[in-house]
Amino acid sequence: MVTLTKAGAISEISLRSLVKGYLLTHQTEGSSPNTIAYYRGILSRLLWYAQIQNWSDDARLLTKWHVREFLGYVGGEVNRWGIHANGSESSSRKASPRTVHHYYRTLYSFFLWAVKEGFLIENPVAEVKVAKPKRKLIKPYTPDQIKAVLTVCDWDYRNNAKFLGSRNRAIVIILLDTGLRLSELANMRFEDIDMDRGWIKVMGKGSKERAVRIGKTAQKSLWRYLMHRPDNVKQEIWLTEESKPLKGPGIQAMVDRLKKRAGINERGCVHRFRHTFSLGFLRADSNPFNLQYLLGHSSLEMVKHYTAALGMEDALKAHEKASPADNLGLG
Repeated sequence: MVTLTKAGAISEISLRSLVKGYLLTHQTEGSSPNTIAYYRGILSRLLWYAQIQNWSDDARLLTKWHVREFLGYVGGEVNRWGIHANGSESSSRKASPRTVHHYYRTLYSFFLWAVKEGFLIENPVAEVKVAKPKRKLIKPYTPDQIKAVLTVCDWDYRNNAKFLGSRNRAIVIILLDTGLRLSELANMRFEDIDMDRGWIKVMGKGSKERAVRIGKTAQKSLWRYLMHRPDNVKQEIWLTEESKPLKGPGIQAMVDRLKKRAGINERGCVHRFRHTFSLGFLRADSNPFNLQYLLGHSSLEMVKHYTAALGMEDALKAHEKASPADNLGLG
């Protein structure tokens, strides 16, 4: 809370109250529920840590050293957040540099907001430096891997699991054909689908709406699933066997199971279909602006990584023909 003295001056600006105000600001400005939940998770862990370390609740007393201490805890400790810390699971492994950087960016934005709102004079994160994580190589699913996953779905369909087989096949093909994010796929509703035009209305990050197209193969897979889907009042497209909405974690777990049954032991799950779609699309259509729109990115920054990955892939394949050592017969 904000505490006033008798003269009306502010004597204390509660860190907890600032967090609440920051989240309310995102709600009133139309941030998506996923975005708000993301910020709430990180900032609630900051509050948990501040309480454990007996920090002052007056946000004006926090310094860059407090921020560094917190980020050091995030990146260097195992079994973080206790057992029941703000609903977050205890983490048994050290956080990756990418995770630490996510925390850093969230703290920077939060304290910058507090400065702009006039609650703080300066941003305690401004002088803290965190190395940008190196991007991993983008690795799509291979055609053989996709066929192996679909073979598992078809086996289920033929062996008295028509609902699950058709549902899982439709999910895999739509992910492959659209590059949708996991949350975008999970939130699909009947009102979002235009089967006549083959369009799906998608609510992406930042509550930005866009339309994506599904091809004939994906349309057929979706149609077959809907033929076996229970006819009930649920508006969500994807259902569990108990006729409950299938959420993101359930889709993630389902794809993981399909991969294991298909003999695919490599890392990467639902998001890897987004990579597969992006590289396949760029091969067929080299216009990066089209891909930017379909993926729902606000800039070309991520698309540049896909074009770079495509160039790397092409260069490696070209080397198979142009290897100087092989062509000289030095073996």
